[in-house]
Amino acid sequence: MRSPGNHRAAGLLLGACLTLAGSGAAASLASDRPEPAGPDSAALWRGIDAMYSYRYRESELALDSAMALNPLDPVAPFAALANRWLTSLTEEGHAASRGTLLEAIKATIPRYETMIAARGRDPEIVLYLGSTYGLKTRAHLAEKSWLAGLYSGMKGWSMIRAAYAADTTLADAYLPIGVFYYYAGMQAAPVQIVARLFGIRPEKRLGISFLRRAVDQAPHAWIEAASTLAVLYLYIEDEPEEAYGYARMLVEHYLENYYFNFLLGEAMVRSGRLGAARAFMPALKTLFGQSHPNQRLEWQLKYASLEADLAFRAGDWDTALDRCRWVMEHYDMEFDWHLGFVHYIRGQIEERRGEIDRARADYRVVAALANRTYVVAEARAALRRLGRK
Repeated sequence: MRSPGNHRAAGLLLGACLTLAGSGAAASLASDRPEPAGPDSAALWRGIDAMYSYRYRESELALDSAMALNPLDPVAPFAALANRWLTSLTEEGHAASRGTLLEAIKATIPRYETMIAARGRDPEIVLYLGSTYGLKTRAHLAEKSWLAGLYSGMKGWSMIRAAYAADTTLADAYLPIGVFYYYAGMQAAPVQIVARLFGIRPEKRLGISFLRRAVDQAPHAWIEAASTLAVLYLYIEDEPEEAYGYARMLVEHYLENYYFNFLLGEAMVRSGRLGAARAFMPALKTLFGQSHPNQRLEWQLKYASLEADLAFRAGDWDTALDRCRWVMEHYDMEFDWHLGFVHYIRGQIEERRGEIDRARADYRVVAALANRTYVVAEARAALRRLGRK
């Protein structure tokens, strides 16, 4: 079975050694966020916290309670949908989880339609209905159902846009808007023109500003906004110091979330906090023992990648090469990002040892992935430097 992927897969849904690493850019970003109140909000947050700690059954019960206490609250059905998907993703794998997600969406949309019938087009209800269609898009695209994906994606975006236009203080909207703007900003000019026709501003920096506002202000979406920023800064933008701050915030709130912990570990290494990273490794090993069996290959791949990077930066090239080789031989994750990272590490070692042909081969692998991580540009620059052969 394919490894169930990481918690970033929920990325459009909504992460012990910390003091060793110094202060982070995002250490106090959440201080002004409004605190939800009431028994239904307490149940909602029990569910959300349990979900981000992989206690899916506990999350399901708490979210059911939240929906029973307040049937018109729009957040709980979306959180329950996310929890159902993540449960299936962990226990059944990617292929089965897509069917589970579509069935859960089919049951969730009528809930929101009932809310609209009772409360009118309340902006928050419209926002979460639009976000539900956004998840539907992800499932369709994973199945290569392009037309269905385009339809649900544009329908979702139109609802999110309408909700924000009706209430610009709706801070949870900052997350999907930021993601849409950033993603559109990554695309080629023709795609950006089409995006503008749909009211999407293809500007990466504007997208990041919306995501940062979500971390600051969004009552529910701040967790996924922080996770998204950590990923963008770490893997795409190559700004590990920024990534470190957001990853640290997430781990402070969710110590059991191994995905958030790996973001923090990688950010420590990339930002030069090598001593802190080495001290952090035992905490990651503890999380391996707590993980679901279907999560363990991904854990091993990420841990070996981290070992490779640490060894490379310490000048222990033999260990780094061994760890890179292990990742390459066992790689089976939804995204090929870490595969590119270890090929790039090996290419750097080979280049420094004067094994230029081997270095070129690794750099070509990275460049061919074209996965928009920062190492793709680095590998292409290396190939230009070494000359093609």
